[in-house]
Amino acid sequence: MPTSVSGIATRQLRREFTSNDVSTRVAVDDLDLIVRPGELVSILGSNGAGKTTTVRMLTGLLLPTAGEAVIEGYDVVRERRKAALACGSSLGGDSGLYPRLTALQNLAFFGLMYGMRGQALKRRAAELLDHVNLTDRADEPVSTFSRGMRQRLHLARALLHKPPVLILDEPSAGLDPHSAASMRRLVRSFADEGHSVLLTTHDMREAEELSSRVVLMKDGSVHTEATPAELRLGAARQHGFVVEVIWNGSDSTGNCSNCPGLMDIKQDRGVTRLRVRDGGMAVQWLLAELGAQIPSLSVSPPTLEEVFLSMTEVR
Repeated sequence: MPTSVSGIATRQLRREFTSNDVSTRVAVDDLDLIVRPGELVSILGSNGAGKTTTVRMLTGLLLPTAGEAVIEGYDVVRERRKAALACGSSLGGDSGLYPRLTALQNLAFFGLMYGMRGQALKRRAAELLDHVNLTDRADEPVSTFSRGMRQRLHLARALLHKPPVLILDEPSAGLDPHSAASMRRLVRSFADEGHSVLLTTHDMREAEELSSRVVLMKDGSVHTEATPAELRLGAARQHGFVVEVIWNGSDSTGNCSNCPGLMDIKQDRGVTRLRVRDGGMAVQWLLAELGAQIPSLSVSPPTLEEVFLSMTEVR
């Protein structure tokens, strides 16, 4: 049994699928994962890496082939209802909402399912509709909603009963930038209040902005697990740091060829980007040699997107 009694814990979680020709495909392979109270963990991976299968097992929509998973100490198979009540989930798509009901009626219905009643339910539903910017559409049927609006209502439904655990499958899919930013603030605040949050995402900015830890899945298993900063700094040892130089007046790109540890140099509309082995040493050299020509200078490790592409061998 996984050792954690709070949050999410899995041990050797496995899911196989059998095709019509009786061949077996392993979608999730002996997954060990822990999300503690107050943590927000993002799962990244290419299509087919096992992300969605993992969250579907954790939310009771798929039975594991082997292994164990617990939500707040409740086994997701043997204590399915208790585990489900301890977990709010948003898996997106059209399932999980009633299109003929209004947004408010949907939340009222699910609130009753969670044991909520009366004015407390009304206040909570109104509060969440405001948080996801749907107050002005509260009395309209969900069938008239865009994909992004449904996605926001999914999030409100997941948060309705203030569950200790929140599981989100690509929560920002279909959202415009403003709505996505609001969603990130709401989810981050939920984790800051001490809840356990697990989300899958293809949005590297989202993962970097929100995550306590990032889990990179590949071929159904955990390939790497670390904080975003650790991932970026680790990648910098292999791929170097990026130094961006904006010139004052004439372009002096050619003068950078002697920069210590230079791996690559590119020029783009008056901005020079150097890839170097040691960011600090490169900055010191640039300021000493060309400082009078440089009004702006920045240094950064590889982005999380570069880390992801490198680790998944996508080019």
